[in-house]
Amino acid sequence: MNLNQKIKEEFSGKNVVLLQGPVGNFFACLAKIFKKNHTKVSKINFNGGDFFFYPLGHRCRVSRQNLDNFYEDFFQKKSIEAIIMYNDCRFIHKSAIKIATKLGIEIWIFEEGYLRPYCITFEKNGVNANSKIPRDKSFFLSLNFCKNSTNIKVIPGGFKFMAFNAFLYWFFAFIFAPFFNNKLHHRSLNPLEMFFWFRALFRKYLYKISEKKLNEKIYSLKKKYFLAILQVHNDTQLSNHYKKSIEDFIEETILSFANHARAKSYLVFKHHPMDRGYRNYSALIEKLSQKYYVEGRILYVHDTYLPTLLRNALGCITINSTVGLSAVLEGCATKVCGEAFYDFEGLTYQRKLRFFWTEAHSYKPNLTLIKNYKEYLLQNNQINGNFYKNSFLNENKD
Repeated sequence: MNLNQKIKEEFSGKNVVLLQGPVGNFFACLAKIFKKNHTKVSKINFNGGDFFFYPLGHRCRVSRQNLDNFYEDFFQKKSIEAIIMYNDCRFIHKSAIKIATKLGIEIWIFEEGYLRPYCITFEKNGVNANSKIPRDKSFFLSLNFCKNSTNIKVIPGGFKFMAFNAFLYWFFAFIFAPFFNNKLHHRSLNPLEMFFWFRALFRKYLYKISEKKLNEKIYSLKKKYFLAILQVHNDTQLSNHYKKSIEDFIEETILSFANHARAKSYLVFKHHPMDRGYRNYSALIEKLSQKYYVEGRILYVHDTYLPTLLRNALGCITINSTVGLSAVLEGCATKVCGEAFYDFEGLTYQRKLRFFWTEAHSYKPNLTLIKNYKEYLLQNNQINGNFYKNSFLNENKD
């Protein structure tokens, strides 16, 4: 999907308000494109980080209890026709969506790409588990795309830009805290958060050394292990579409594995890189391995090459991470334990987890379904780009 073309088709001549975006100047760059397409753009800032990257936005300092009234008054006074945000599960955005729905205002959401790492998502009315993408195998099998599928260009180097933008965001959120209500944010804006970022960087290099032999062992276990994907502990996708904790997921998965998996198989837990500085589940996993008598068969890794892990796995277990979709695209049998937009018959395993351990090996991917599903995403809600380098904002200028 071409973002510039989408803006022309959907927003030309409209009155749009930008809510909270990804950290960095993405929304500021986006506003320039809107204005070139005769779109009137407003922006609401909820903290000093928002203000730093978009100084001309309107300040929101209300309490959580008064947020609905703030939106209703703002939307009506400004004659807003569409709202645009990043992530639809943050409290400030759920409130905006409720009021926008009441007033008949269009709702558009940016999110990290479904087809990572070189895409971002831009979708109407909902993303992830809230997405309106059809969950029907027959729908996708009936599609007839041309033989030349959409190419995804490699856009390296986004993480370092994101990390620097995040530092600036948190720093200025702290500096300008007296002028905003930082309690509206979905995560802590305390400057001590930087400690976790520095610890994440330290652990990244530590694990690169300490887990070298572990990675070699995992690579040697081709088609002998199941891969369980861990997500960020405070991910809104957990609180909204799973209702349990990462610790719950770990224990339930190990217990099911212990009771139902073949004796010679292994279970590998893959830690989320963005949670590296906040959580380490080594002690918990070791304790549960002993409790359920599967010591030596449960492995826990932080930094390894995910595509190789997926290709060599017997199957993948996830809560609702988009890594699950990556597993599907790799032809790996995938079990979703939460709620995910790609979880339906034909793409993922639909029976209970206890059966997955012995049936995953016989999984035969439907290549036509997978190909059509990927192409549908690319043409309808995936943009080949990066929030933090803004490469696609510049490449597609008319």
